[in-house]
Amino acid sequence: MLILRPVAPEDLDALVELSESLDSVNLPRDADFLRERIVRSQWSFGGEVRDWRDGVYVFVLEDTVARRCVGTSLILGKVGRPDEPYYWLEVSTEERRSAELGERFCHTRLQLRSTEDGPTEVGGLILDPSYRGHAEKCGKALSTVRFAYIAAHPDRFEREVIAEMLSIFEESGENRLWEAFGRRFTGLPYREADHLSAKNRRFIADLFPRDPVYATLFPEDVRDQIGKADAPAAIRILEKVGFRYLGQVDPFDGGPYYGAARNAILSVRERRELVLPKVPRDPMDHEGPLALLSAEGVLGFRATVVRLDVDGSPSVPKAMREALGVAAGDRVSVTPLP
Repeated sequence: MLILRPVAPEDLDALVELSESLDSVNLPRDADFLRERIVRSQWSFGGEVRDWRDGVYVFVLEDTVARRCVGTSLILGKVGRPDEPYYWLEVSTEERRSAELGERFCHTRLQLRSTEDGPTEVGGLILDPSYRGHAEKCGKALSTVRFAYIAAHPDRFEREVIAEMLSIFEESGENRLWEAFGRRFTGLPYREADHLSAKNRRFIADLFPRDPVYATLFPEDVRDQIGKADAPAAIRILEKVGFRYLGQVDPFDGGPYYGAARNAILSVRERRELVLPKVPRDPMDHEGPLALLSAEGVLGFRATVVRLDVDGSPSVPKAMREALGVAAGDRVSVTPLP
């Protein structure tokens, strides 16, 4: 059985292993950072953070048969604070025309922007490659569980939600935009700058140019990479639930930012609550639609993928109820998978 739940201290080794394939600002390959993040996540799920804006919610996907974590995703309650601004590069187009030469050019411009009152962010989604194509749609479940939790606790999150998509990297680990742009103004290799930004991003405002930068000055292969993501499948999932490209990219790698109003996200709007019936339904033989069943029972927050029958009722056999920590009469939530 595959169960989605909050990360626990004993998941550290698995989280480090998963981070090897991403090594991003949200999930760096840094055991000490991840250890601290696990603690913050436990406080957040337990409602123990003093300020909801400091909340960090890390989910893991556990294969209960194999007894190991095979995926993860997360929510950051808020990015962009007075003590820690949120930065992005605004992508715009400037048209220039010369009647004398009969020439017209459209230039892409990159302008550093920031805010001290930013949105909620979803990210950090990683799935063990051997679970891709799984019948229970693991990638979609890892994405959807974040919105199901946001829908259940709207007071912990902002009205706007964004997702920063990682850009394309060379086999060497280098990023073309960073080498052509960011490194020239910071003197730092990409990984060092990215890891530093996980703790403090002030150096971006201190060292990046304040005026617009014309991408026309970059080599063509660099220009072509701006706004391109390395995970098209993840983008398709986000687009299906209402996310759209914001015309913004990451200041480091040029990866695109997608966003949506919290209450307009399909997985938030269509989540519904019901009371678990006394008699467990047997697993259905027919191919009903898949949905995420989530609950906050005696084991805390838990979720799994279930089949729905023709009237939209989930199949929740006894073993699944025990794994979720729920019983007859408990309230559970159903969120359709995109």
